[in-house]
Amino acid sequence: MKRHSGIHSFFLEMILVLLFLSVSCAAVLQLFSAAHATARRSAELNAAMVLAQSAAETVQSAETPADLDRLFQNGRKKQEGKASVYTADCGADGSPAGQNAAYRVETAVRTSDAAPGVMLEAKITVSSGDGSSRRELFTLNTKKYFPG
Repeated sequence: MKRHSGIHSFFLEMILVLLFLSVSCAAVLQLFSAAHATARRSAELNAAMVLAQSAAETVQSAETPADLDRLFQNGRKKQEGKASVYTADCGADGSPAGQNAAYRVETAVRTSDAAPGVMLEAKITVSSGDGSSRRELFTLNTKKYFPG
C-alpha cells in the first residue's frame, strides 16, 4: 500500500500561490502603465493650454489688427481665405524650435467690420506630432474689438 505524503499538496499549493502572484503583478503593472499614460497626456494638455493662452494674450495685446504681423513675427504666416494663419513651432519647454518641435501653435485670425470699428476673431490650435500623426491637443477662441 502506497502512502501519500503531503509533498504533492504542498507543490500544488505553491503553484496556485505563484499563479496568484503573477496575476497580481500583471494587474499592478497595468495600473502603473495606465497611470504613466494619463500623466503624460495631462502634461501635454497642460503645456498646450499654456501655449494657447500665451498666443491669446499676444492677440489681446495688439493695438490694431496690423500689429499682429509684428507680434507674430517669429512664426510663419499664410493666407487661408479671409483668415491669416500664423504658425509657430515650439519645443517641449515652450521655447521656439525649428526642427524636432514638440508642439505646433496655429493662430487663425479673421477681421470683420463691426460698426463703428473692427472685430478681430482668433482661433488658436495647439497640436503635437509630425505630419500625418499630428493630433490636436487644445483649441482656444478669442475676440477683440477695435473701435473705429
